[in-house]
Amino acid sequence: MLAITQPDLAAFELHKVLYEVDFEGVEVPGACAAFYRRPDGDRTLSVGIYMMDGVELFRAWGHTDEDHCAFHTVPLGEAEFDGPHPGCPEVRVLREGNRVTGVSVRTRAGEHRTPVTRGEAMAIVP
Repeated sequence: MLAITQPDLAAFELHKVLYEVDFEGVEVPGACAAFYRRPDGDRTLSVGIYMMDGVELFRAWGHTDEDHCAFHTVPLGEAEFDGPHPGCPEVRVLREGNRVTGVSVRTRAGEHRTPVTRGEAMAIVP
């Protein structure tokens, strides 16, 4: 049974880093994700830490043989997190016209918004 508490990354090894991350099928400038793994019996537990220009957007974890996250949490400050919550986070790409301006992650208090800071907002290619 997967624990509801946030996993201790000290027990995990870095598996891979993706430097071009998209949400809703749209690439977000500066967005990346680091994935950590560890054995969990005959399964593999994975934790993904999604960031934008070094700012953590959210963490999501679960077993690699499942299609969706078991839990997620959103950082609200230095040591404060909103969660863990069941399932995948609700992530929305923020736009102004055809430009990506940031990312919003739903928390119990509302939206936690992180603006694009890498250069100018990126135009969405249809």
